[in-house]
Amino acid sequence: MKTLFNILISLTILISCNIDNKPNVKAENSIVSTNNSEFISQRHIHDSTFRAFNFKTEHQWDSLNNISHEKTLHTKGKVHPDIRTFGWHLYSNGSSYKNYNFSMLWGLSYFSYAIHPETGNYKSIHQWKTTSVIDSAKAKDCKVFFSVSNFGRKNNSVFLENPKAQETLIENLSSLLALRAADGINIDFEGVPKKHKKRFTKFIIQVSKKLKKNNPNYMVSLCLYAIDWNNIFDIDAINSHVDFYTLMGYDYYGSFSKKTGPVTPLKTSSEFGNGLEASINYYNKKGVPLNKLIVGLPYYGAEWYTKNPEMGSIVTKFKSHPPYKSIKEFYIDSLNTPIQFDSKSASSYIVIKDSINNYRQIFFEDAKSLSIKYDWIKSNKIGGVGIWALGYDNGYPELWNLLTEKFSEERNVTLYNNK
Repeated sequence: MKTLFNILISLTILISCNIDNKPNVKAENSIVSTNNSEFISQRHIHDSTFRAFNFKTEHQWDSLNNISHEKTLHTKGKVHPDIRTFGWHLYSNGSSYKNYNFSMLWGLSYFSYAIHPETGNYKSIHQWKTTSVIDSAKAKDCKVFFSVSNFGRKNNSVFLENPKAQETLIENLSSLLALRAADGINIDFEGVPKKHKKRFTKFIIQVSKKLKKNNPNYMVSLCLYAIDWNNIFDIDAINSHVDFYTLMGYDYYGSFSKKTGPVTPLKTSSEFGNGLEASINYYNKKGVPLNKLIVGLPYYGAEWYTKNPEMGSIVTKFKSHPPYKSIKEFYIDSLNTPIQFDSKSASSYIVIKDSINNYRQIFFEDAKSLSIKYDWIKSNKIGGVGIWALGYDNGYPELWNLLTEKFSEERNVTLYNNK
């Protein structure tokens, strides 16, 4: 398994440099100063890294990714009715859901129906038809959604220019949602060209109308980019057809960055540029109601090689996007690396001496940084919080326990009762 894991890390590095033949990054630091042709999301990297594994069972994914089935004890609680806690379950995380605290989830989205852009059929739906994660979620009154993903400028152009493919997709989704008695879909199209804004808008309206015609209770949700590069989202046109939005509140720094920095800075700063607050204000001004917005936060980090230990150092090479469990198990517990905290971005990070003249820097979210961001979300009466991705903390209870502390009915007698 170690050999396979090393292969995956190598693939991640290779893909982050070469997806869609993107040019080398010219921007110095964050997503806000990087143009669209240079940006690659962690979701896109994940898709490109794992799609080559044509596994048929969750057990195979468990073996590949060393998924632990040792029972993790969580603080008991039930999610408050005023908040929507939402998580994405990646097919590659296998049966990690056996350790999810479903009582603290309002909704879960299975990732994903990967669109074949020429036909609208799926390249893969992985274990959607058989996975027990859906049954486990329903048993705890957690709503179940099916993610619908399409990555890359070319793929989106091909699909959005093909009405027949769109009809096929909608027909397939209707059948697949009915098969598992699911609650709706979560649309995740990344890299939509500016010229296809109207086509994208029309597609969102069409899929919403047709699915709701089949079942009025279906909910249609839409992933929003941290930065809407090409002004793709026509909120005024789609808002009445979208039940809620999920903001991808991460990748402000990542594989594309020239300098190290937080994956999710909270506030705008001279050091790190715009952050989560700026993204939320942007969409709110465009017409996204805050009570319809779920703010997704990362359970993974960004790791780079640098010549210097100071945060904001020039990157010599991007290494990977390690999940929380790997950061916790290897760097923090095994190596006993001290966690540092940057108050300006409300982000945690660690610095490791890698060789005589080199360092590794990892920025990530932990209970301390998430606590601050959760409190900010609550104080601004935003509709919910999201987890990308469930299972990235497999074997560790602290992030689940924080969710209970901040958003359980038992711990929060009132939350948004006056919204």
